[in-house]
Amino acid sequence: MAKKKVAAKSTPVKKTPAKKTTKKKIGAPKVTVLLSNDDIGHTAGQVWQTLSDGGNQTAAALKKEIDAPGDVVMAAVGWLAREEKLDFVTEGRAVKIGLR
Repeated sequence: MAKKKVAAKSTPVKKTPAKKTTKKKIGAPKVTVLLSNDDIGHTAGQVWQTLSDGGNQTAAALKKEIDAPGDVVMAAVGWLAREEKLDFVTEGRAVKIGLR
């Protein structure tokens, strides 16, 4: 009679997750740009003209309409608000900016 071969019991292999490697992004260094009063004042004039022509608008709409960086546009809105030239009107969830 022939002997049956019995397979050896294998122990379960514990799988370890592969280590995630992160690649360091190399890019241009961050440059700090100062906002000048001249730039903000010029943009304030553009904000005034845009609101005069188009009526009340949201901050996002102003940023799209005016050809200036968003932070300069918001500084210009702050400038005009400080001079009490603007009204802020809540319409539903939106806040619209308009001229006084």
